[in-house]
Formats: sequence, structure tokens, C-alpha cells
Amino acid sequence: MIFAAATDERTLFVFPSAEDAVVYCEGIDVEGDGWLFWDEAGRALAPEFITPNHRGRFSIGSGKYVLVPAPHNCSLVVTLAELSHLDSNPHFHDFSSVLAHLAKVARTPQHGA
Repeated sequence: MIFAAATDERTLFVFPSAEDAVVYCEGIDVEGDGWLFWDEAGRALAPEFITPNHRGRFSIGSGKYVLVPAPHNCSLVVTLAELSHLDSNPHFHDFSSVLAHLAKVARTPQHGA
């Protein structure tokens, strides 16, 4: 599960996988700080571009990126206070349920840690 915030709409989206998030969130918008990302535990992720965005004279094109850990960025718990909306999804009906999920994940022992 990946959480993503559209910064212009102040809306939190929930995607089943990183691949789904990358398909939905266009590289051109991601590069312009239009999206923020977190993993299922609310740890920050950042885009790492494999193929750069293209800006031509008459066209633009989104590059390809992957999401990588970004421990220097704010966690989802911190950022939730700045968001206004939760996009419809099958996992959470409001921000309280997102916070409850993050608290539960934080209490779960991590294997290999």
C-alpha cells in the first residue's frame, strides 16, 4: 500500500502498490512537487527518476520514476494535519482510520529489525 498526497488539492490518495501510484501520478507533476509519497507504515518516499521528464518546444512528456525511502522527509502522521480530503478508497473512510492504521503498524514488530 502506498499513500500519496496531491499537494495542490491537499488530498490523500491510497494505492494498492507503488506501481499503481507511479502510473497514476505523472512524472511531470511529481517533479514539480505536485505529489508526496509514503509507504504503508507512513514512512516518507521520494521519486527517483530513471528517465527524465521531457520538455520540448511544443510538447512535454512524463519521465519514469521509482519510489525510494526518504527518511529526511516528513512522515505521513506529520503531514496529515495539512491535508483536507481523503480520496475514496476501499481501506479507509476518514483520516482517523488512517491514523489508527499507522498506529497499529508502528506497534507491530518489524522482522529483521
